[in-house]
Amino acid sequence: MAIHQFQTPDFSLRQLQYAVAVAQTGGFGAAAALCSVSQPSLSAQVAKLEAALEVTLFLRSPRGVLLSPEGERLLPTFRAALNAGASVEAAAATLRTPYAVPVRIAVIPTVAPYLLPAVTIATRGAEGPVLHWLELQTNEAEQALAEGRTDAILIADPLRDASLHVEELGWEPFFVAIEAEASVPDALPVEWLHDRQILLLEDGHCLRDQTLSLCRLPNTLRSPVRATSLNTLIQMVAAGQGVSVIPSMAIAPERARTPFQTKPFVDASVGRSLSLVSLADHPLTPVLGEIAETLRSAMKTLSSASAPVTP
Repeated sequence: MAIHQFQTPDFSLRQLQYAVAVAQTGGFGAAAALCSVSQPSLSAQVAKLEAALEVTLFLRSPRGVLLSPEGERLLPTFRAALNAGASVEAAAATLRTPYAVPVRIAVIPTVAPYLLPAVTIATRGAEGPVLHWLELQTNEAEQALAEGRTDAILIADPLRDASLHVEELGWEPFFVAIEAEASVPDALPVEWLHDRQILLLEDGHCLRDQTLSLCRLPNTLRSPVRATSLNTLIQMVAAGQGVSVIPSMAIAPERARTPFQTKPFVDASVGRSLSLVSLADHPLTPVLGEIAETLRSAMKTLSSASAPVTP
């Protein structure tokens, strides 16, 4: 069997970490504080890295320390190398103890406040991984996954990519949220949104984009309100400022706080598919599979409480 010839690099992962910290903070002093080392020590190690690579990574300017063009191109490779190093540590730790490594999961804001409490209740007192949740919009979550700042992301309708491992969690139908006193049919066609004022979340929320895809009708009116959360949006619905689209898991928690009614769409395909997404070769993939099963169970529990109700 042929023996692979390895080349020992003239730099260390620690030096890459320092360079990434400088790029992240925009200064050597801030990077040194972030890495808990002295500034002279960090600066010296970054200089050694530049010498080993024979490129200038950073440029000083009145605006602070900026990445050079070469640094811009190398930064993703630095992050990938650091992620690979972290994966080695995580893989070894999980061999010793399956739940030794905390699992970091980013969750979109239209899921986090509804699904996470149900997951917490379901796992309380049970042996399992330590979960660190981070609420991020879809684009931010995808970037965090690519940069290794999170182990998995819980998002709606993910893109299929060979570099990603996708655990399907289940289908979630959408409902129409309407003020409590309104008289409407028991089920609504998408066209019912025609001529209605639609309340939307602010830019960046995937639910906003999904709602807009349903409302591409000539006379659909978009409310000037841009809510930062579903709770704010439902408060506006209850106040008679318009109608909106709400995922089923949010119905019971929001209905407990605010009087409003929900109606299903006639078309049962109106909704979203939720998935837990991680990198295909992630060392925590078996643990993430267990977490996905817990999430599926919690989704079913929430779904059973989401029947449309007219107060």
